[in-house]
Amino acid sequence: MRHLFSKNYVRIYLWIGMIFTMIIIPFSMFLANQFSKYAYSQMDLFNRDTMLQTASRTEFLLNKLKAYGLHMYQDRTVQEWLQSAGRSPLDDMDALHALTNYMSTEPFIKRAYLVNVHKEQVIDSLKGLVSFEKFGDAAMLKKIREDRPLFLQFFYHETGGEPYLALIVPSTPARKDHRGYLVLLLDNRALQENLLGLNKEPGMDLMIVDGQGRNVLGTTGNDAAILNELRHLKPAGSETQVMTVRGMQLFVNSAPLASQKWTVYSLTELKAFKHQAQAFQAKIVGYSLLLLVLLLLAAFWNSRRMVKPFRRLADQLQRRIVQESRHSALALPVAGDEYSILKSGIELLSSRVDEMHQSLRGHSGLIKAEYLRQWLLQGRMNRTLREGIARESELLASDLIRLAVVKIDAYRDVAETYDFASRQLLKYAMGNIAGEIIAGEGGTLETIDLAGDHIVFLIGLDRDDAEVRKLLETIKGHIATYVRLRVTIAVSDLKHLEDDLRSVYDFVLELTLLKFISGEDKVYTEGDYESYVRLLQPLSDPKSLDKLLVAVKSGKKDQIVLLLEELFGQMAAVKYSECKVRLTVILFTIMKEFDKLRALQGVDGIDKQLDRFSTLQEARHWLEAELFAVMDQLSSRKGGDRKEKLAEEMINYVLYHIHDPMLSVEAIAEHVSLSAKYARSIFQEVRGVSLSNYILNTRIEKVKELLVTTSMSVADIGERSGFLTRSHYFTAFKKATGLTPNQYRLHHTEGEGGEAE
Repeated sequence: MRHLFSKNYVRIYLWIGMIFTMIIIPFSMFLANQFSKYAYSQMDLFNRDTMLQTASRTEFLLNKLKAYGLHMYQDRTVQEWLQSAGRSPLDDMDALHALTNYMSTEPFIKRAYLVNVHKEQVIDSLKGLVSFEKFGDAAMLKKIREDRPLFLQFFYHETGGEPYLALIVPSTPARKDHRGYLVLLLDNRALQENLLGLNKEPGMDLMIVDGQGRNVLGTTGNDAAILNELRHLKPAGSETQVMTVRGMQLFVNSAPLASQKWTVYSLTELKAFKHQAQAFQAKIVGYSLLLLVLLLLAAFWNSRRMVKPFRRLADQLQRRIVQESRHSALALPVAGDEYSILKSGIELLSSRVDEMHQSLRGHSGLIKAEYLRQWLLQGRMNRTLREGIARESELLASDLIRLAVVKIDAYRDVAETYDFASRQLLKYAMGNIAGEIIAGEGGTLETIDLAGDHIVFLIGLDRDDAEVRKLLETIKGHIATYVRLRVTIAVSDLKHLEDDLRSVYDFVLELTLLKFISGEDKVYTEGDYESYVRLLQPLSDPKSLDKLLVAVKSGKKDQIVLLLEELFGQMAAVKYSECKVRLTVILFTIMKEFDKLRALQGVDGIDKQLDRFSTLQEARHWLEAELFAVMDQLSSRKGGDRKEKLAEEMINYVLYHIHDPMLSVEAIAEHVSLSAKYARSIFQEVRGVSLSNYILNTRIEKVKELLVTTSMSVADIGERSGFLTRSHYFTAFKKATGLTPNQYRLHHTEGEGGEAE
């Protein structure tokens, strides 16, 4: 034994073991205690947050149902029956039909009565027309006659052995008699699932208690002991309280419902929570002991091996250096020189680190493009975007920039000629051309590609309007020469960095349409907008034009001919100047509706085209032929291959615009020149999922990625992923994953930590 303790590795092992034991055991106990405190505080915060959310949802839903009840009561058919003194089977049938229609659109109303006091008749939504003597809910008739509640207040009511929340309309504090009343009986089960079922944790009971101490909604039921204890608690809205019922301790949180004078309570059994907390504490201690054992084994192994020479390490490192030297200029150390070998190994490691850093720098372009796209779609920069763009680009060196939109002419032909990747390369080349020209003038240009028929330039250049316009003309010419694409360019005036960039982008994009109207091949500026406005004069009957667009999309040639005759008939009796303005509006509207279709891409300009016609009928025949061509082209898109391409185009558009909270099925349909209904049908057929669900799923996947890979706040991640409201963000994410965003991040962060250990 003495010989064993005389060994260095044994003495080192014993010292390390004692140090580890003195550190890990107290620390594990401390960690378990801190977890219990944290868990209690988190449960308290969650319960209070749940109360506030439940109270808010309940207030909103009850107010909505009140408004709906007033709307039902004010219905003309309902009013006529309630106020009538005579008896008419037709009026009875109409009133019952109206009542049934209203109930079919509001799932929370389970039953409704129309009570005519003068005729002593009731229309029951379940049993039809009955007299007061045969009406099964005598308690309600008594309440209407003798004990009406306050104005628009729900109250607890039982009939047929089932509890309901009831509302009487009209109801006033004054004892004013009315000839007729509307009574709504709400579906307590549906209310309970929708108001009390969301965000409820296991072991938690939610209930809503009225002013008389009755449980009007909740899973606890009318437990007399619990309801009696709740009466002795502090008023709603105070901090978490603890009460004891039949030897059981309960955490109680409450929130008031001001409009109803009710209170929302959450009841969480402390025993179940303590059991879970103690179980987790035991796990912490157990894992800490296991870690201690593993550390002691590692310490024993290390203490035994540390006294051996480093020659084996040097030999292994030398073999590695020999392999690497075949592919690099690294010099080999002298054999046996361990210092030289270790030094060479460090140099090799440094070179590998440099290569890794260069690889990361190679992705800076993608990071910059992502930041710029988010800035454009959101309109304004938050702190994260500003720091990211400033780190990757010199665009923010000045407070003023210009926004230019470069729209590819005849984009449908380009899309059919090149696949998606090739179109991206063409746009990349256009951005490089513009960047070199602007950089030559001492400015900065950044390109944003939104995967559509145009790209966006953000230009930081201290030049006047005329010089910038001349540079853009040069860029346009270079694109035509080297990329062989005809483009239309529109540019904004100088804008401040704090301006809403999204509204500037929408406005400048609209300016590119001026080329179709005027036929001028130039760079359009905000000053050209006046000529655009002058053309947008309303038609005397705009509905005819809307019907014409629908007929084209529906493929109805006969209807197209009739509607054209109607439109041109309206213009036959007006002056030439007014007739020309109306024709301009018609052609411009059709062009905007079908601007990506080949049939209208050959028009050089509306004014120039109209000058070719000597009579109004010639213009009508020309337009009829063009619309037939548009209709045929729409019809030709129904093939399977075409549907696959359209679905792929929709997916690409979604991925490029997922940060945009205004992304919608209508916008996607417009991008591929289809109606929203047909776009949904194609996507569902090809991908087996609805387009709206695909957008939502993509946003949720984006949230998951950012939660795990970044340290951004949960709110910023929701905004970055395109969710318009925080409530929709949290509700959709929990429905999809079963966890809140914070819970998801904590779960996956802990999972990765465990794997790393």
